[in-house]
Amino acid sequence: MKNSLVSSRFLLLTFLLFTSAASLLYILDSVSYTNMINNGYISKNAVEFIINTEESSLDIDLEEPYLLMQYKLDNPHLKYIYMNNSMKLPPINYQKQPRSTDYIITGNVFPEEALSRNMKSLVIGQFDTPASYLNREAWYIVMSQQINLKNGTKFILNVESGKPHQLIEKIFPNTSYQLLEKEDRGTAILTSNILLKGFLIISLLFVIIAQAVTVVYAIQSKKSIVQILFLAGGKWQLIFLKVVKLEFIALIMIMLLAFLLLKAFNHFYSIWGNQWYYVSVFYILVTFIVYFLACLLMTKSLIKKGVRSF
Repeated sequence: MKNSLVSSRFLLLTFLLFTSAASLLYILDSVSYTNMINNGYISKNAVEFIINTEESSLDIDLEEPYLLMQYKLDNPHLKYIYMNNSMKLPPINYQKQPRSTDYIITGNVFPEEALSRNMKSLVIGQFDTPASYLNREAWYIVMSQQINLKNGTKFILNVESGKPHQLIEKIFPNTSYQLLEKEDRGTAILTSNILLKGFLIISLLFVIIAQAVTVVYAIQSKKSIVQILFLAGGKWQLIFLKVVKLEFIALIMIMLLAFLLLKAFNHFYSIWGNQWYYVSVFYILVTFIVYFLACLLMTKSLIKKGVRSF
């Protein structure tokens, strides 16, 4: 009886489908992250704006993850970067070790003569982004949380998730600002890129459908076992535990294995926001809960009908 209660085929298919869904979500996020890098490290939900104030400096008091770019309208290639320590920087070839004080990263084609002598001494590396607008820029990474408005009044705010407009209000309270229309550029607007994203989304939908079919098949295969246990005089609670206990223990072990693999992969190959990781975990949990509830409803339904369908 125990062998019939645990479907190794269902468990194997479930693990493979979990892995497939996570892989597709990671590739989708990777495409978006590549577009972000090629677009000068400006995410699709970034906000561009100009502030209007007579203050010479402003203090940042923000716990949420953010990456704020500041620059002058007449010198957009030199950007001052404010961020919290948890934010991920674009790929960089470091020539010196990152420091705890201010430092500068330059692009491959950024003219060195555009930097002052003091700034040149702060350069510790170059962007490793061959096809990016970053190659034309220099980033001055500011460790202070005080914005010097002499360095520019135009800003670009990147956030990993949430609403960037709310963060603007927190960064610049009681300060008027003007939102600017963001320009779509880089690889994000290429037809091949759009088609690739469409293909990945369709593939993900097929995986979800396959997961649903697998769950339905697994539930259908248990109906005969429920019939036998019911005719033997078992209560529905005991029948439910008897039918699903061993398989759910195995399914929980598979979920834990999947979580550990996702956690390890995300640690070594993290990308901006890591949305793929959170969605993958949510997908696995939802699949488990839906399967649990479906088995419960199937058992109660068959017991209530007296298994007359058989």
